[in-house]
Amino acid sequence: MVKELISEFIRSRMEKLNYGTEYYIDFHHFVLQPGQHKDVEAYNDLYVLVEPVENVNIKSEFGMFDLSFDRIDELQYVHQGFISIQNYSKTVSHVQFVQVTPILRTKK
Repeated sequence: MVKELISEFIRSRMEKLNYGTEYYIDFHHFVLQPGQHKDVEAYNDLYVLVEPVENVNIKSEFGMFDLSFDRIDELQYVHQGFISIQNYSKTVSHVQFVQVTPILRTKK
């Protein structure tokens, strides 16, 4: 995702989901060792991939991001639910996400 558009994308997406400005933003920079696998549970959150990363496979309920996989017609930059991240490189890989957590309010 183009870094300059992430803020606007998040604002627009949360507005469409009827959260307005009722959300928190956090940043995650995962450093994955060669062959390392990492799972992230993000059932109430959106994880927005900041920039493309080579030799890494990211899967979630929303789809997949893998630059080497040529049998899909769209790569997903936004993930939610159970997120599986696999570094299949022989070197360290850096994967950066913006985490968006809606503020869940109870109705009165």
